[in-house]
Amino acid sequence: MQIFSSDLGKDFWNYRLGQVVSLLGDSCSHIALAWWILDKTGSAAEMSSVLAPAMVVRIFLMPLFGPLADKYSRKAIIVIADLWRFVFTGCLAAMVFNNYYETYMVIALFILNSIGSALFQAASGGIVPQIVPREKLQVAAQQTQAINSFAGIIGGVAGGIIVSTLGVFGAFAIDAVSYVIAAWSASRIQANTTPVRKEAPQMKAAFHQWAQDLSEGFKLLFKIPVIFWICIVAMFLNLAFAPLGVILPVLAKEGRNMPPWFLGGLESSISLGAIVGAVTMAYVSKKIRADLLIVIAIGMMCVGTMVLPWVPNVALPLTVLFWIGIGGTWANIPMNTQISLAIPDAYRSRVGSIMGFLCQGISPLGLAGAGVIISSFGLTNALVAMGGIGLLLTPLMLLIPNFSKFMSVPPEKADRFLAEQYPQAFVSTETVSASSVTVHE
Repeated sequence: MQIFSSDLGKDFWNYRLGQVVSLLGDSCSHIALAWWILDKTGSAAEMSSVLAPAMVVRIFLMPLFGPLADKYSRKAIIVIADLWRFVFTGCLAAMVFNNYYETYMVIALFILNSIGSALFQAASGGIVPQIVPREKLQVAAQQTQAINSFAGIIGGVAGGIIVSTLGVFGAFAIDAVSYVIAAWSASRIQANTTPVRKEAPQMKAAFHQWAQDLSEGFKLLFKIPVIFWICIVAMFLNLAFAPLGVILPVLAKEGRNMPPWFLGGLESSISLGAIVGAVTMAYVSKKIRADLLIVIAIGMMCVGTMVLPWVPNVALPLTVLFWIGIGGTWANIPMNTQISLAIPDAYRSRVGSIMGFLCQGISPLGLAGAGVIISSFGLTNALVAMGGIGLLLTPLMLLIPNFSKFMSVPPEKADRFLAEQYPQAFVSTETVSASSVTVHE
């Protein structure tokens, strides 16, 4: 697989490379936030109290923002979201610069920042099919995974070094600047990213139209059981893995007594595994059916999580997380690509946002309870339980009606598969053919 392909066009690279810069900044900010909280409080529960409310807000807002991204320019929404996050990440940097730490202020600013993340995610799921040819969508997904993983590797290492050398303030400041660069890069997209859809016979009030769009998105998803049940199984898998966001910083700082660069190394190992997963995706997908590959890949993640606390020294935890990164990529690329191909353009942002809401809907419970779980049962038991629960849930994927059939449909027939299997889902819709998703000004 080529990591850089000119066949995907300038718009794809304007969008993707801008987001890579943003991801580099996010890696710095993520390590900085964890280290800042642990330095000030020494409490995993405190970290959970900061991360969980922001996750709740982001998950709740994603489906509410979805109708906006199915009506207005997705490029414009992404630019606004990046500039929004620049403002509130800058506020966090200002708090650190003035040596001011108040939990309620950190929570408030992190929640405000997560509003921008929800807005970005609502639009980002639908923009790539508009700026690359339909037949290259899976290639775009593979290259996106690989490129973002490169950013994760560099960002993890750089974030750890930056927090160790420039401190928490330097990391937050770099993240704030990265959002400005990402916004500028996205603004250079030339394609018309306003979804193609038929207008209602009469103009309706904005709120009424938004509510109707949101309702149609939910109804469409509920009428497509294969995708709905994928979301439900993913919801419980994400709940099982949610505490990992708190456990890794605690494992690095408290469990192994290591500096910030070790936490960066752990995150970089996941990204390095994701690159290997993306590069090998084409080969593996020829050898293993997509539905079985997804189940095997999730199982890899579960086993890796279970053995993580048992591996000694510094190098082996990095190896285990590398393994987890491969599994995550092998599971995500085929599933996300197939769903993107199957959902009509005029519904893509709404359905994608609602899917995100369902898949992550109860994850904040796991994140909020991470501190209590760690203090009550210890890191080892927490990780073993997380992986064990995941292993029990993984085979449920194969029990979803039409899951194997859906994952085996060729890309050029994916959109027709849903219409043929669930014709009631598309009755009286306002969508146009999914084949006309790449439109240029």
